[in-house]
Amino acid sequence: MTKHTNKRTKIIATIGPSSNSKEVMKELMLNGVNIFRFNMKHNEPSWHQEFIKQAREVASEINYNLGILIDLQGPEIRIKTLNEEPISTDVGENIQLYTKYNEELNSKLHGSKVFFIPIPGIENGLDVGDKLVIDDGAVFLEIVEKNNDYFTVRSDTKSTIKNNKSLNIVDKDVNLPSLTDLDRNRLQVATNEKVDFVALSFVRQKSDVDTLQAELDKLNLSCKIISKIESKKGVENIVEIIDSCYGIMIARGDLGVETPIEGVTFIQKEIIKECKIRSKPVIVATQMLESMINSKFPTRAEAADVSNAVFDSTDAVMLSGETAFGANPIEVVKVMNKICLFNEFVVPDTFSDLINMDNSAHIAYATLGICKDSKINKIIALTETGYTPRVISSLRPRAEIIAVSDSQETINLLSMSRGVVGFKSNFKSSDLNSYDKIINELTQKGLLIKGEHVVAVHGQKFGEVGGTNSLMIVEI
Repeated sequence: MTKHTNKRTKIIATIGPSSNSKEVMKELMLNGVNIFRFNMKHNEPSWHQEFIKQAREVASEINYNLGILIDLQGPEIRIKTLNEEPISTDVGENIQLYTKYNEELNSKLHGSKVFFIPIPGIENGLDVGDKLVIDDGAVFLEIVEKNNDYFTVRSDTKSTIKNNKSLNIVDKDVNLPSLTDLDRNRLQVATNEKVDFVALSFVRQKSDVDTLQAELDKLNLSCKIISKIESKKGVENIVEIIDSCYGIMIARGDLGVETPIEGVTFIQKEIIKECKIRSKPVIVATQMLESMINSKFPTRAEAADVSNAVFDSTDAVMLSGETAFGANPIEVVKVMNKICLFNEFVVPDTFSDLINMDNSAHIAYATLGICKDSKINKIIALTETGYTPRVISSLRPRAEIIAVSDSQETINLLSMSRGVVGFKSNFKSSDLNSYDKIINELTQKGLLIKGEHVVAVHGQKFGEVGGTNSLMIVEI
């Protein structure tokens, strides 16, 4: 088994043209990536299927536990430009915005400064005076006139509008469906490739999660939903959203446009806190090492940003363009891995009150107490669903958590939980009496070392969620 690096914080890397070769994928894993993200807003489903297959082949070749996440567009607004060409604008220049797109219109408007929002009915939610932001703040526009077929918008900046970039309507909640027909089509990738996680953009309320879950149920898919929080309404409804899904992604790009930018760091800290007390994985994402798309070194502010996410004890940090189309994807991961490793071991211990006080929570608290008061090196958690190691992880012990399961699906899900190393073992209930078989396996694979002291936990009724009720201390 190829062991993940010793860091506790998980790294998610987006796969794109800079990182879709077998050689780069292998190096990303060996240097600390735990999950590959496939952004369904770009490329055809066949492209994603090809490289998900390849990623799993590489992981299998090096015996590596890798999670796969696909990211759906949801009610996110993406623009189209004429012939997909960029548009240059000057300060105060007027250009045209159409809400209907077809090839005939595309030909008719050839040579004009025009872009499209190809979402049926969105024109009903747009008004004169609305502020529009494209590409997370790269472009600022204002609607100055409403015509029969189009809107006239004025550019507030000298900038370039690029095809397929995100658009936000500032301080306005436009009534868009939480799941589009395109999203439903892209879920076929999840069906074909049995992915581990599905992320949904712009989750605003519990019903958005419920809509996606209903689609997953129709397709008989067991993959877990990650809700992306990137709007004011999503922040306002954060507790019901956390309770309704597997985990949360704090997507700070759009969040910093749709909410006051000065509050984004506070929102990040509050969401991480709410996820921890509910034992739900949480990801900090967007622009973490953005300058490394072109540079070999991050800015000091970016290094501080990643460090701050580790201080907040996030489960995972995510790379987007840095690994998808950046010049140095492997170097980016090395830098992020190094920042995580250093800061994990200088940050003070954190402690959370858990909301759900079942048997697993009581065992988790007992385990944390033993780890603080004794010389405990590692925690072994036997699990079928992954629930117990997630609960222990939410308390952020310094000791590494080794989650032992007979389910590869469970092992893959734990690739998102802080400080958890997954290990697949085909043990039987009778093996739980002494732990000898499991400890021998873990020692042979280098996950345990002679002389270490470990806490081992499991439930007497193996497979019962929240039923962990056994704890013992073992010297290797």
